[in-house]
Amino acid sequence: MFRFNLFQTYFLIATWTSLMNPIVLSNKTLINLLNNGGYAIISAEHNPNLSNNEFGLTDEAIQERLGNLSTDLTNKYLYSNVLGVYDGASEYSFLVILHNDLPDRERALIYRLGEKYNQDSVIYVKQALPVVQQLIYTTGPLNGTYVEGQGYKILTTDVTDNYSSVQLCSNVTLTFTLNFDFEQMITNNNTKTKTQQLIKHHAQNRMRNQLRKSIRLVH
Repeated sequence: MFRFNLFQTYFLIATWTSLMNPIVLSNKTLINLLNNGGYAIISAEHNPNLSNNEFGLTDEAIQERLGNLSTDLTNKYLYSNVLGVYDGASEYSFLVILHNDLPDRERALIYRLGEKYNQDSVIYVKQALPVVQQLIYTTGPLNGTYVEGQGYKILTTDVTDNYSSVQLCSNVTLTFTLNFDFEQMITNNNTKTKTQQLIKHHAQNRMRNQLRKSIRLVH
């Protein structure tokens, strides 16, 4: 009978997880995640809210940053690749399947990764009844605040903004958007405030993303 110490066990699990990533989900598995929670969505692409720092990043720099995020996730979680459009800009993201055993710690980890890679926000969906669905701001003056929502909507192929597309088994793509209430901001101490600040914030993001597109076209 073989006996492994804790390090050996972790190494074997981490190696197995690393070899599996990125995984390809079935339609049933993805719908189950969307219905019941237990996942996060995070990227390492340009942050329009940090335009002065981010405008100069080359495609190679973004690819390196995405690779570093992939490394941070690998050995911890299984994830699937996501291609989405948010605030008018297309980006590659990771749909991370959480373990759901220590939800507060997992939320904190996803939040810290958002900070580390200068993301405007990350999505955290806790497996619970009802599902806890949050978009958490991780940089800038909104850092630490978040919005909540319930549910999602499956979209058709002619959608143009604020959606996520996941390539599934048999070369099928499922495109969806998550519902959030951007008129109610929640702080770290769970204070809820009715505001138009977040709507203005995302409108500014769209303007900056459009400006970055225009600059890239000129060059």
